[in-house]
Amino acid sequence: MERRRPRMEQSFETLSGAVHALRTGAVGSRELVDAALADADALDPLLGVFVTRFPEQALAAAREADALPAGERGPLHGVPLAVKDNFAAAEGPVTAQSPAHDPGLWRGLDAPAVTRLRSAGAVVVGKTTMAEYAMGRPDPAHSFPVPRNPWDVERWTGGSSTGNGAGIASGIFLGALGTDTSGSVRLPAALCGTTGLKPTHGLVPLDRCLPLSPSQDVAGPMGVSAADCGLLLSALTGRSYVPGGTGEIGVRGLRIGVPRGLVDAPGVTGACRSAFTEALRVLAELGAETREFELPEFSSLLAVNATVMLGEAFAAHGARLAARWELHGRAFRRLAAAGAALGPGLVDRARLTGAALTAGLLERMGGHGGVDVIATPTWPAGARPYHQEAAPGDELNLTAPWNATGFPALALPMGADETGLPLSLQLVARPYAERTLLGAGAAYQRATAWHLRRATPDPATRPRPLPEPPPVEGARETADDLVAAALTAAGLTPDPADLTAVRATAHALLKSAHELAQAHPEPA
Repeated sequence: MERRRPRMEQSFETLSGAVHALRTGAVGSRELVDAALADADALDPLLGVFVTRFPEQALAAAREADALPAGERGPLHGVPLAVKDNFAAAEGPVTAQSPAHDPGLWRGLDAPAVTRLRSAGAVVVGKTTMAEYAMGRPDPAHSFPVPRNPWDVERWTGGSSTGNGAGIASGIFLGALGTDTSGSVRLPAALCGTTGLKPTHGLVPLDRCLPLSPSQDVAGPMGVSAADCGLLLSALTGRSYVPGGTGEIGVRGLRIGVPRGLVDAPGVTGACRSAFTEALRVLAELGAETREFELPEFSSLLAVNATVMLGEAFAAHGARLAARWELHGRAFRRLAAAGAALGPGLVDRARLTGAALTAGLLERMGGHGGVDVIATPTWPAGARPYHQEAAPGDELNLTAPWNATGFPALALPMGADETGLPLSLQLVARPYAERTLLGAGAAYQRATAWHLRRATPDPATRPRPLPEPPPVEGARETADDLVAAALTAAGLTPDPADLTAVRATAHALLKSAHELAQAHPEPA
């Protein structure tokens, strides 16, 4: 069954195009919001994009937008956007996709980031699905919508800004606000074939946004294109990041470092390598200089991210886990509980190590033979099927190290695999170099059309239910197990299956944290 598209879509394909059409009067906000709501009615039951929709409030805001004189219209005037459901929005509760969460928190309030989007003229149409508290995968025992990839509904959208990726890829809306702690903006962008920016840590406010790992959490924009992300980032910060503006260096003369050891690593598929090689060719043709750039810090930064993220996740959520263990989804509770085994000493050491590695990397990027941008694939393959379970560490995580450094990183479509699933390019720059990233991304997207591909899922499709988590094997189960002792001390009482899963994750995490400390000893 072919999906009917809103008739106005032929005049624009991106958020930037929609904004231009609104400002010139070629389309009205009411027309766009009507189309977004109609598409949501048709596709949301299949794709699981929204936790909550705000049709009445969105239509009222659209009518107000259409009535505004031209001189009072903001840069996002009348455009429908979505917000990840860990941010406060006045229309409905924050759920973080967890039955354990208090829905009264921040009732009737907006997060400052949401306020800034509204002040720029945006219309919030709803709150989108996510991994519970921004970590893990959906639990089939929960009643929340299951996010499905529009390119193949049997596949994962990437986490944790799941509904944002699916909603943009299917054209329900053209832009959204997400968060990223180890890749949660960039992974849904990569696996759904859209564009997503993780800004420099702290650039976008996270007030009234539920934390996962405060020292690594970042709020960021998601859209069809780099120009879209620039528009949204400008509204979120009050500074201009629209590609083509002051401060953009473009692509000509841009020094792009390529860590070949990562690109050629096991797990990176042949299709991904080919698409990445072609993306570099396009950038070179546009005037960039590509050069080899080693990243010996990569594995250590990966360990920093995991250690700090799970340590801080337990600190943020441990008390509620102890009080309401069974109400949390299995993926989230098993990961967060593993952080109990770390203790503050290892987490503090990991933070210090991350800061030292970041300082060294910054020095190398700016020194002789340095680079302006580092390029890798965003993810080593296309989206994984839900029924093909991945254990922690099975897939090469190319996004998480940049949360450990706080560097900005941009994910943008660069091709498709043999089955048509999207593949993604990641560009990383030094702190506060978002204009460099967005300018390079916009130039690449002017020369290619991968970002304009649209998934057209059939609303009549009936996907298989999510599989139950498989048994976890290989965890030690000794009577004096320090993991079990740490869980007991924290007041956590997992059942045997949960305990085995937590042990497996915690032992791997402890091994990684201790190896990190040994590889980077504190100065005498």
